[in-house]
Amino acid sequence: MFSRTRTSLFTLATLAAAALSTAATAQTAEPLLAAATPTSPMVTDCRQVIESVQNRYNGYDSWRIVHMTITDETGAVKTRRIAAAHKNDGINRRLRSFVFDPEELANVESSVRDSFEKGVPDKVWVYLPSADKIIDVKSEDLSQRLYGSDLAVGEMLIRQADDYDCKMLGTGEFRGYPVYKIYVNPRTEDEVIRLGLRDGELWADTETFMPIYSSFNADAPNEQRVLETLDLRWVDGVFAPARYRVSTIKEGRVVSFSDFETTGEQFNIGLPSAWFDENDIGNPDSDFRDFRSDSFVN
Repeated sequence: MFSRTRTSLFTLATLAAAALSTAATAQTAEPLLAAATPTSPMVTDCRQVIESVQNRYNGYDSWRIVHMTITDETGAVKTRRIAAAHKNDGINRRLRSFVFDPEELANVESSVRDSFEKGVPDKVWVYLPSADKIIDVKSEDLSQRLYGSDLAVGEMLIRQADDYDCKMLGTGEFRGYPVYKIYVNPRTEDEVIRLGLRDGELWADTETFMPIYSSFNADAPNEQRVLETLDLRWVDGVFAPARYRVSTIKEGRVVSFSDFETTGEQFNIGLPSAWFDENDIGNPDSDFRDFRSDSFVN
């Protein structure tokens, strides 16, 4: 069993597939799109907001390259580059990733089951090329950090509305976008373990329910995690961020942050179901690692 402060190779690899939702970014940048059109009539029930956030990726598949830049507590900067994809599997989602670089993480792969079935837990499998074996990651490890970044594994899985109590805080604006503001609080300690986070605020775009900003108390004392989106745009009918930032705040001070940028992103392109079977990771005959979307130009 791994402590929540320890970083291991396979727990760092766990959420490569995860850069699919949620996000953040720099304070000074301007949004690329005009303000979204609010829903009419405006939603007044927090339950409707959180359910709409939960369901916003239903029925989609997606692929992208994610470029990560991580600035740690010492000021050191690290980079990672991964391919990340997802596909719906009935009411569940399957996530898949492959690491291109840095060299010490190259060729690590992951497969994730983001479960919506009652009694069926989320699952993560990671392929370690150095050992030529697949690791079954336990649910207790989902609060580990993604590739040493400020993002935890569980944070990138879909939050299920039934797992939270909520309160409507009203409406507002964030970077030129009208948002619903809700307070959410996990109902069980299992959910806290899954995400490594406790209560906090979630702000969602009023038209698309894209999470634009969130601030949550971490399970660790006096620590918060802030996610902010930037450069939102429409891709294949999906409103999604091109860049985002996740910051760790301790005792009111930003101590580290991680920037994420997506390239070549596409949705609803008919990705093969075989790619999202955990048995496909580490398979030398799999063509997932060689796939590039039509939008990929770098």
